Amino acid sequence: MLFNSWEFVALLIITFLCFYAVPNCPGRKCLQTVIFTVASAVFYAWEDWRLLLLLILSCGGNAVAAIHILSLKMLGKQEQADKWVVRAVVLNLVLLGVFKYAGFLVSSIPGGIVPQSWVDWVCSIPLPIGISFYTFHGISMVVDMNRNKVHAYDDALRTAPHSVVYTRAVRDMGLYLLMFPQLIAGPIIKAHYFWPQLKDKCFAAIDWPRACRYLITGYFFKMVVADNLSPVTALLKSQAYIEASNGLTLLMLLLGYSVQIFADFAGYSMIAIGLAALFGYRFPINFNFPYISTSLTQFWQRWNMTLSAWLKDYLYIPLGGNRKGDCRTYVNLFLVMFLGGLWHGADWKFALWGSLHGLVLALERLVLHTSWGKTMRIPQWISIPYCFIVVSALWTTFLMPDIDTVFLFFRQVFSNFSVPVASLLFDMNIFLVVLFSSFILIYHIWGWWRENMQKGQMVRRGRLSYIGACVYGIMLFLIITNPGNQSGFVYFQF
Repeated sequence: MLFNSWEFVALLIITFLCFYAVPNCPGRKCLQTVIFTVASAVFYAWEDWRLLLLLILSCGGNAVAAIHILSLKMLGKQEQADKWVVRAVVLNLVLLGVFKYAGFLVSSIPGGIVPQSWVDWVCSIPLPIGISFYTFHGISMVVDMNRNKVHAYDDALRTAPHSVVYTRAVRDMGLYLLMFPQLIAGPIIKAHYFWPQLKDKCFAAIDWPRACRYLITGYFFKMVVADNLSPVTALLKSQAYIEASNGLTLLMLLLGYSVQIFADFAGYSMIAIGLAALFGYRFPINFNFPYISTSLTQFWQRWNMTLSAWLKDYLYIPLGGNRKGDCRTYVNLFLVMFLGGLWHGADWKFALWGSLHGLVLALERLVLHTSWGKTMRIPQWISIPYCFIVVSALWTTFLMPDIDTVFLFFRQVFSNFSVPVASLLFDMNIFLVVLFSSFILIYHIWGWWRENMQKGQMVRRGRLSYIGACVYGIMLFLIITNPGNQSGFVYFQF
């Protein structure tokens, strides 16, 4: 079920009314949690109910592991608790590996070693949408509980029967894994951030300004910008179109895809934040004007911030981070980005994307650690375009069907760049790219101004509030009058 579908609007209205219709009584939190979880299950199983079975298995397995971990820790049996953490992490990774990577791994084996019938069968295993996200949530849950970051069940384990605690844990963990705002494509919410918010909710406490602000901006990014750019940038998936086009046109379409993937993914995250606010939950922001980054290091501090934080806390730091010397730090950076690339998709092109990001991150760190790097001051009018160009060039691996098409794109760009200016002026595809990219450009200019020029200045809040109201009104008008063709979110495939 898509956020931009009428079925979802109906589900949202019904869930919202039932959620806040629960009377103020001792069992209010339990009933609201059950209502939200059931609605999330309907949301996820709308297209194929069988996908819900895997999610239920993940929820049950992680709940059992989490309570065992907490029980063993209370008894002072940390070594046994650590073993349960390992079992839970392995369970999550096995589910992810079987359903996402088994076909990729088997098809990579040279022909003849594995019977083709086996390869075909493994490759036919369906990919449950959102499996990467709820797998990471499950790992976060058991690890955070083992790290003493979640204390929701400490008292209950001392006083209540284990069967009662298990029931409560399955209920709460079911909501944590299934909550529909973040179920399919994040943001990735860490367990220690989510659990304190598990309490009864009241209608009067809804943060309406936050909900409306994020919902309008998110739907505008998705429906007006991303969905209108999608048919144009899809041309880059065709080798025939690339071979027939000049380099400048191809670069303009790649610019359009950079804008589209930001608007699509940031739009989803903003919608998720707005929906969570409607139900009294607060999600962290996932994008912080990433295209004004001055380096790739800063880009990953601004783009898909919750994934970056997850990889840092549960992978980079456990590997040693930057505590074991420069050489180990470079290896850790590369390994984390390589695995992060594979997390995005079971294909060598995603591994290439992650590897290249890892190499650039390592090179940036190497340069900054030299005596020259420590003293240099690169102006933003150079560093921002540099970062945007590198990021955009690497987006080709996301858009194009295979690595051969990526190489064809760059060969065509460098070998056939000349083009009459008049033909560009009358090219409708380029006009659409410029038109819809301008919205994201203005958005990032505003973000840059807010970070660099607004500091220390007295700003008339009344005037800004008036301008903001006008801007949100315009966006709402364009959502109604100029949406693109409805399409799924890009990150659903991950």
